[in-house]
Amino acid sequence: MPLIICIAIALSPLTALVSCTDDEVGGNCSYSLTVTADADANSISVDESVTVVNTFEDGLTRLVFAFYPDSFTLKTPPPVDDMTLGAAYPYGLNAGGYTFLEAGGDDVKSVSLCETPCKIVVELSSPLSLGEKTDIRFSFDLVLPYCNARYGYNPFSVNLTFFFPQLCRFDRGAGNFAFYDYVATGDPFVFEVADYSLSVGCPDDWTVACSAPAVGSENGKRLFSADALRDLSLILVPEAEVSSATADGYTAYVIHDGSYDYAARYAADALALFSDAFGDLPVKEYFLVFTPFMTAGAEFSNLALFSASLSFAETENVVAHEVAHQWWYNLVGSDQVNAPWQDEALAQWSALYYFEKKDMKNYADALRESWASSYSSYVESQRALGEDALCDVFRATTEYRDFTDYCITVYCKAALAVCLCADGVTHDAFSQALSRYASEHYLSFASQNALSDCLDGFSAGLGKMLISSLSASLYTG
Repeated sequence: MPLIICIAIALSPLTALVSCTDDEVGGNCSYSLTVTADADANSISVDESVTVVNTFEDGLTRLVFAFYPDSFTLKTPPPVDDMTLGAAYPYGLNAGGYTFLEAGGDDVKSVSLCETPCKIVVELSSPLSLGEKTDIRFSFDLVLPYCNARYGYNPFSVNLTFFFPQLCRFDRGAGNFAFYDYVATGDPFVFEVADYSLSVGCPDDWTVACSAPAVGSENGKRLFSADALRDLSLILVPEAEVSSATADGYTAYVIHDGSYDYAARYAADALALFSDAFGDLPVKEYFLVFTPFMTAGAEFSNLALFSASLSFAETENVVAHEVAHQWWYNLVGSDQVNAPWQDEALAQWSALYYFEKKDMKNYADALRESWASSYSSYVESQRALGEDALCDVFRATTEYRDFTDYCITVYCKAALAVCLCADGVTHDAFSQALSRYASEHYLSFASQNALSDCLDGFSAGLGKMLISSLSASLYTG
């Protein structure tokens, strides 16, 4: 399989700089992509054009993009942790590859491709003023690994998530673009929203799930477009059944092998319930793809991947959790690397709230008790081994010692902290506080302090209660 040779490409300016109008200053990046998939499902061609508006700093000379397919070439350790390695690579490790055919754009001096893993650096030949924009173009071929992860192909689906160069979020405090390498545990995806248009060429009988709604077809290609998405993900399924359900204007589509049609109703109900509680989503379509996925589920903008081995009893909880991420990830961004608890704990609590509002309080109580039991058991087992298990919530994904430590801390301990906070004001009142949080940071980005401050603004001391609960050492129920 071809692997890219990382070099610096010297390029001449392709066009002159274009100055934005006042209305465009502060606007999103705009991506235009053309994706062509072959019938064998493991070879993909991509043409990408991204327009970057400089809202970052005057005299900008460098752009930094993340390109996560690089992690799946296995030049570095595998992109999954030891506990999920067998599920991700059921027939053994195999490397994907990629070949860049073009990398350049307006006022481009050079492009370095993955000299640091997963990182593309674009040097501009002249400083970009605030309000100016420039176009960067990439053209590349992908060879996908056989892998049951976010990226790769298996007998059921072709999973294309974070498969193209995506501009990193600009850290104004540090004065640079915040690049994060791919992590085996947790999510490395910290991006601002952007506008996307996509053209997909694949066999006519394939089912396509996309973060952006379909807007038509042209020259045999399917067209998709949406503004203000946190990511653009694309799942191609050669043979599948499609089921759907609608509630309060939201439609959920389930792509599956015939076993999970009932999940559409769960998702539609969750979309309607969370919309009423937290505020409307800009896109009213949501895709659930049940595939041989290595974990229970994973969220993306307006779609999620689910394990095709989920039991009937497990499915509704996992669906509610992943749907909640449309608010706590897609609508309100957060630092998934340095504060992974922030979106995950809110999604956990939202699932609990979903069951309470569906008159399934006994199930909600049992779910909460399972988090407390898992957390307590983990702490005691580590103590018996002579190990410290502080389960410090305020760690980056790179600081967790293993997958279990991460899951217990983020999905159990942090979720319990949110529960205790919600108990202090009633769960309906807490949902109102989260609605305020979603409104204040709509299609934006929120730090841990921003969440705490918003809760304090809703009810004095509520944010401080959350931080105190997150910092506590043990919960028993």
